[in-house]
Amino acid sequence: MLGRNDSEIARLRAEQRELLDEVRELREQQRLLVEGLTARLEEVHRHLLAVGQVAVDDEAGTRRRLRAARASDAYAAAFEDPEPLVSIVIPTYENHEGLRTRAVPSALAQSYANVEVVVVGDAAPDETERALASLGDARVRYENLERRGPYPEDREGLWFTGGIPPLNRALELARGAWIAVLNDDDAFRPRMVESLLALAREQRAEVAYGKLAFHEPGKPAWPLGRFPPTWHQFGWQMALQHGALRLYEYELSTHLFDEPGDWNRVRRMMRTGVRFAMLDELVGDYWPNRLWNPDEA
Repeated sequence: MLGRNDSEIARLRAEQRELLDEVRELREQQRLLVEGLTARLEEVHRHLLAVGQVAVDDEAGTRRRLRAARASDAYAAAFEDPEPLVSIVIPTYENHEGLRTRAVPSALAQSYANVEVVVVGDAAPDETERALASLGDARVRYENLERRGPYPEDREGLWFTGGIPPLNRALELARGAWIAVLNDDDAFRPRMVESLLALAREQRAEVAYGKLAFHEPGKPAWPLGRFPPTWHQFGWQMALQHGALRLYEYELSTHLFDEPGDWNRVRRMMRTGVRFAMLDELVGDYWPNRLWNPDEA
Protein backbone atom coordinates (compact mmCIF):
# COMPACT_ATOMS: atom_id res chain seq x y z
CA MET A 1 0.00 0.00 0.00
CA LEU A 2 2.77 2.43 0.93
CA GLY A 3 4.61 1.51 -2.22
CA ARG A 4 1.60 2.44 -4.35
CA ASN A 5 1.31 5.78 -2.51
CA ASP A 6 5.00 6.50 -3.10
CA SER A 7 4.56 5.73 -6.78
CA GLU A 8 1.53 8.00 -7.01
CA ILE A 9 3.37 10.83 -5.28
CA ALA A 10 6.31 10.44 -7.66
CA ARG A 11 3.96 10.55 -10.65
CA LEU A 12 2.24 13.69 -9.36
CA ARG A 13 5.58 15.37 -8.74
CA ALA A 14 6.67 14.53 -12.26
CA GLU A 15 3.47 16.03 -13.64
CA GLN A 16 4.02 19.09 -11.49
CA ARG A 17 7.52 19.55 -12.91
CA GLU A 18 6.18 19.20 -16.43
CA LEU A 19 3.51 21.82 -15.75
CA LEU A 20 6.10 24.18 -14.25
CA ASP A 21 8.29 23.70 -17.31
CA GLU A 22 5.33 24.50 -19.56
CA VAL A 23 4.54 27.61 -17.51
CA ARG A 24 8.16 28.78 -17.76
CA GLU A 25 8.15 28.16 -21.50
CA LEU A 26 4.90 30.09 -21.92
CA ARG A 27 6.29 32.97 -19.88
CA GLU A 28 9.44 33.04 -22.02
CA GLN A 29 7.32 33.06 -25.18
CA GLN A 30 5.23 35.87 -23.70
CA ARG A 31 8.39 37.86 -22.85
CA LEU A 32 9.78 37.43 -26.36
CA LEU A 33 6.44 38.43 -27.87
CA VAL A 34 6.24 41.58 -25.73
CA GLU A 35 9.85 42.49 -26.55
CA GLY A 36 9.18 41.96 -30.25
CA LEU A 37 6.02 44.07 -30.18
CA THR A 38 7.76 46.79 -28.18
CA ALA A 39 10.68 46.89 -30.62
CA ARG A 40 8.27 47.04 -33.55
CA LEU A 41 6.29 49.87 -31.96
CA GLU A 42 9.52 51.79 -31.31
CA GLU A 43 10.57 51.26 -34.92
CA VAL A 44 7.20 52.53 -36.17
CA HIS A 45 7.46 55.50 -33.79
CA ARG A 46 10.94 56.39 -35.08
CA HIS A 47 9.73 56.07 -38.66
CA LEU A 48 6.75 58.36 -38.04
CA LEU A 49 9.00 60.92 -36.33
CA ALA A 50 11.42 60.81 -39.25
CA VAL A 51 8.61 61.30 -41.77
CA GLY A 52 7.19 64.18 -39.73
CA GLN A 53 10.59 65.78 -39.34
CA VAL A 54 11.29 65.63 -43.08
CA ALA A 55 7.96 67.37 -43.71
CA VAL A 56 8.68 70.09 -41.16
CA ASP A 57 12.29 70.62 -42.27
CA ASP A 58 11.38 71.18 -45.97
CA GLU A 59 15.00 70.62 -47.00
CA ALA A 60 14.41 71.08 -50.73
CA GLY A 61 12.68 74.42 -50.21
CA THR A 62 15.36 75.56 -47.79
CA ARG A 63 18.14 74.72 -50.26
CA ARG A 64 16.41 76.85 -52.89
CA ARG A 65 16.13 79.78 -50.49
CA LEU A 66 19.78 79.41 -49.49
CA ARG A 67 20.91 79.41 -53.13
CA ALA A 68 18.86 82.56 -53.75
CA ALA A 69 20.39 84.26 -50.70
CA ARG A 70 23.90 83.39 -51.86
CA ALA A 71 23.21 85.01 -55.22
CA SER A 72 22.27 88.38 -53.67
CA ASP A 73 24.50 91.45 -53.48
CA ALA A 74 23.99 91.63 -49.70
CA TYR A 75 25.42 88.13 -49.31
CA ALA A 76 28.72 89.03 -50.99
CA ALA A 77 28.89 92.40 -49.20
CA ALA A 78 28.99 90.67 -45.81
CA PHE A 79 32.37 89.19 -46.79
CA GLU A 80 33.69 92.19 -48.71
CA ASP A 81 32.65 95.15 -46.54
CA PRO A 82 35.74 96.17 -44.52
CA GLU A 83 33.67 96.82 -41.40
CA PRO A 84 30.21 95.23 -41.60
CA LEU A 85 27.67 95.78 -38.85
CA VAL A 86 27.44 92.82 -36.46
CA SER A 87 24.19 92.32 -34.53
CA ILE A 88 24.43 90.61 -31.16
CA VAL A 89 20.97 89.30 -30.29
CA ILE A 90 19.91 88.31 -26.78
CA PRO A 91 16.59 86.75 -25.75
CA THR A 92 15.65 87.28 -22.11
CA TYR A 93 12.93 86.46 -19.63
CA GLU A 94 13.57 87.29 -15.96
CA ASN A 95 17.37 87.46 -15.65
CA HIS A 96 17.64 91.24 -15.90
CA GLU A 97 20.56 91.31 -13.45
CA GLY A 98 22.68 88.89 -15.47
CA LEU A 99 21.71 90.76 -18.60
CA ARG A 100 22.90 94.06 -17.10
CA THR A 101 26.09 92.87 -15.41
CA ARG A 102 27.36 90.07 -17.68
CA ALA A 103 25.79 89.49 -21.09
CA VAL A 104 25.28 93.00 -22.50
CA PRO A 105 28.55 94.44 -21.10
CA SER A 106 30.47 91.59 -22.76
CA ALA A 107 28.75 92.39 -26.06
CA LEU A 108 29.53 96.09 -25.79
CA ALA A 109 33.16 95.45 -24.82
CA GLN A 110 34.06 93.74 -28.11
CA SER A 111 37.36 94.69 -29.73
CA TYR A 112 35.39 94.96 -32.96
CA ALA A 113 33.61 98.31 -32.76
CA ASN A 114 30.76 98.16 -35.29
CA VAL A 115 28.21 96.22 -33.25
CA GLU A 116 24.62 96.64 -32.17
CA VAL A 117 22.92 94.75 -29.35
CA VAL A 118 19.31 93.66 -29.87
CA VAL A 119 17.54 92.39 -26.74
CA VAL A 120 14.04 90.91 -26.97
CA GLY A 121 12.05 90.09 -23.87
CA ASP A 122 9.88 87.00 -23.59
CA ALA A 123 7.16 89.07 -21.89
CA ALA A 124 9.91 90.14 -19.51
CA PRO A 125 9.24 92.25 -16.38
CA ASP A 126 9.65 96.03 -16.36
CA GLU A 127 12.99 95.69 -14.53
CA THR A 128 14.54 94.50 -17.81
CA GLU A 129 13.97 97.77 -19.63
CA ARG A 130 15.24 99.74 -16.64
CA ALA A 131 18.36 97.55 -16.39
CA LEU A 132 19.21 98.14 -20.04
CA ALA A 133 18.52 101.87 -19.81
CA SER A 134 20.94 102.10 -16.89
CA LEU A 135 23.79 101.08 -19.23
CA GLY A 136 23.31 104.31 -21.18
CA ASP A 137 24.54 102.94 -24.51
CA ALA A 138 22.76 103.87 -27.74
CA ARG A 139 23.95 100.65 -29.41
CA VAL A 140 21.45 98.69 -27.30
CA ARG A 141 17.89 98.25 -28.59
CA TYR A 142 15.10 96.57 -26.67
CA GLU A 143 11.70 95.17 -27.53
CA ASN A 144 9.43 93.17 -25.27
CA LEU A 145 6.92 90.60 -26.55
CA GLU A 146 3.38 90.99 -25.26
CA ARG A 147 3.06 87.36 -24.21
CA ARG A 148 5.42 84.52 -23.42
CA GLY A 149 5.66 81.39 -25.51
CA PRO A 150 3.52 79.47 -26.21
CA TYR A 151 5.63 76.65 -24.79
CA PRO A 152 4.98 72.98 -23.95
CA GLU A 153 3.76 72.39 -20.42
CA ASP A 154 6.32 69.69 -19.53
CA ARG A 155 9.74 70.68 -18.18
CA GLU A 156 11.78 68.99 -20.92
CA GLY A 157 9.65 70.46 -23.70
CA LEU A 158 10.11 73.92 -22.19
CA TRP A 159 13.89 73.38 -22.03
CA PHE A 160 13.91 72.38 -25.71
CA THR A 161 11.95 75.42 -26.88
CA GLY A 162 12.44 78.17 -24.26
CA GLY A 163 13.38 81.52 -25.78
CA ILE A 164 12.44 80.65 -29.37
CA PRO A 165 9.84 83.42 -29.99
CA PRO A 166 12.11 86.23 -28.73
CA LEU A 167 15.05 84.76 -30.65
CA ASN A 168 13.10 84.74 -33.90
CA ARG A 169 11.95 88.30 -33.29
CA ALA A 170 15.52 89.38 -32.52
CA LEU A 171 16.69 87.89 -35.82
CA GLU A 172 13.99 89.94 -37.56
CA LEU A 173 15.11 93.14 -35.84
CA ALA A 174 18.83 92.59 -36.40
CA ARG A 175 20.25 94.95 -39.01
CA GLY A 176 23.72 93.42 -39.18
CA ALA A 177 25.37 91.63 -42.07
CA TRP A 178 26.52 89.16 -39.39
CA ILE A 179 24.69 87.94 -36.31
CA ALA A 180 25.84 86.51 -32.98
CA VAL A 181 23.43 84.96 -30.46
CA LEU A 182 24.09 85.37 -26.74
CA ASN A 183 22.18 84.07 -23.72
CA ASP A 184 21.36 86.53 -20.95
CA ASP A 185 23.44 84.54 -18.42
CA ASP A 186 26.54 83.99 -20.60
CA ALA A 187 29.36 86.21 -21.89
CA PHE A 188 31.51 86.76 -24.96
CA ARG A 189 35.28 87.05 -24.70
CA PRO A 190 36.48 90.50 -25.93
CA ARG A 191 37.84 89.27 -29.30
CA MET A 192 34.94 86.94 -30.08
CA VAL A 193 33.45 88.97 -32.96
CA GLU A 194 36.79 90.12 -34.38
CA SER A 195 38.30 86.62 -34.40
CA LEU A 196 35.28 84.83 -35.84
CA LEU A 197 34.67 87.49 -38.50
CA ALA A 198 38.27 87.06 -39.66
CA LEU A 199 37.80 83.27 -39.82
CA ALA A 200 34.53 83.59 -41.74
CA ARG A 201 36.17 85.83 -44.32
CA GLU A 202 39.26 83.67 -44.63
CA GLN A 203 37.30 80.46 -45.25
CA ARG A 204 34.16 82.00 -46.78
CA ALA A 205 32.26 80.33 -43.95
CA GLU A 206 28.63 81.13 -43.24
CA VAL A 207 28.97 80.01 -39.62
CA ALA A 208 32.28 80.59 -37.84
CA TYR A 209 32.58 79.35 -34.28
CA GLY A 210 35.08 78.74 -31.51
CA LYS A 211 35.01 77.11 -28.09
CA LEU A 212 33.17 77.93 -24.87
CA ALA A 213 34.46 77.74 -21.33
CA PHE A 214 31.87 75.53 -19.62
CA HIS A 215 31.36 76.65 -16.01
CA GLU A 216 29.93 74.06 -13.63
CA PRO A 217 29.35 74.68 -9.89
CA GLY A 218 32.31 73.54 -7.78
CA LYS A 219 34.47 72.48 -10.75
CA PRO A 220 37.16 74.11 -12.93
CA ALA A 221 35.89 75.44 -16.26
CA TRP A 222 36.52 73.16 -19.23
CA PRO A 223 36.42 73.81 -23.01
CA LEU A 224 33.38 72.83 -25.04
CA GLY A 225 33.41 72.66 -28.83
CA ARG A 226 34.12 70.24 -31.66
CA PHE A 227 34.28 70.23 -35.44
CA PRO A 228 32.07 69.47 -37.21
CA PRO A 229 29.26 70.58 -34.86
CA THR A 230 27.83 67.80 -32.71
CA TRP A 231 25.03 67.75 -30.16
CA HIS A 232 26.30 68.89 -26.73
CA GLN A 233 29.48 70.26 -28.35
CA PHE A 234 27.99 73.31 -30.06
CA GLY A 235 26.03 76.34 -28.91
CA TRP A 236 25.02 79.45 -30.83
CA GLN A 237 26.70 81.63 -28.19
CA MET A 238 30.04 80.40 -29.57
CA ALA A 239 29.24 81.34 -33.18
CA LEU A 240 29.03 84.17 -35.67
CA GLN A 241 26.57 83.56 -38.52
CA HIS A 242 26.01 85.22 -41.86
CA GLY A 243 22.90 87.41 -41.89
CA ALA A 244 21.46 85.38 -44.77
CA LEU A 245 20.93 82.52 -42.33
CA ARG A 246 17.92 84.35 -40.89
CA LEU A 247 15.98 82.12 -43.25
CA TYR A 248 16.57 79.29 -40.77
CA GLU A 249 14.07 80.27 -38.10
CA TYR A 250 13.92 78.52 -34.76
CA GLU A 251 10.98 76.10 -34.60
CA LEU A 252 8.65 75.59 -31.62
CA SER A 253 7.80 72.12 -32.93
CA THR A 254 11.25 70.69 -32.16
CA HIS A 255 10.14 69.25 -28.81
CA LEU A 256 7.82 66.88 -30.71
CA PHE A 257 10.97 65.27 -32.14
CA ASP A 258 12.91 65.25 -28.84
CA GLU A 259 15.33 67.83 -30.20
CA PRO A 260 16.44 71.16 -28.65
CA GLY A 261 15.62 74.18 -30.77
CA ASP A 262 19.23 75.37 -31.11
CA TRP A 263 20.49 71.97 -32.26
CA ASN A 264 17.54 71.56 -34.63
CA ARG A 265 18.65 74.74 -36.38
CA VAL A 266 22.26 73.53 -36.65
CA ARG A 267 21.17 70.15 -38.01
CA ARG A 268 18.97 71.74 -40.66
CA MET A 269 21.83 73.99 -41.74
CA MET A 270 24.28 71.11 -42.06
CA ARG A 271 21.81 69.01 -44.05
CA THR A 272 21.20 71.85 -46.52
CA GLY A 273 24.84 72.74 -47.12
CA VAL A 274 25.64 75.71 -44.88
CA ARG A 275 29.42 76.13 -44.59
CA PHE A 276 30.89 75.90 -41.08
CA ALA A 277 34.41 76.71 -39.86
CA MET A 278 35.89 76.41 -36.38
CA LEU A 279 38.56 78.36 -34.50
CA ASP A 280 40.44 76.41 -31.82
CA GLU A 281 40.14 79.24 -29.32
CA LEU A 282 37.88 80.16 -26.40
CA VAL A 283 35.44 82.85 -27.54
CA GLY A 284 32.90 82.84 -24.70
CA ASP A 285 31.86 81.66 -21.26
CA TYR A 286 28.87 79.42 -20.62
CA TRP A 287 27.07 79.09 -17.31
CA PRO A 288 24.25 76.54 -17.91
CA ASN A 289 21.16 77.79 -16.14
CA ARG A 290 19.95 74.25 -15.43
CA LEU A 291 23.08 73.72 -13.27
CA TRP A 292 23.35 77.12 -11.60
CA ASN A 293 19.62 77.68 -11.06
CA PRO A 294 18.03 74.21 -11.18
CA ASP A 295 14.74 75.43 -9.70
CA GLU A 296 14.31 77.87 -12.58
CA ALA A 297 15.53 75.68 -15.46
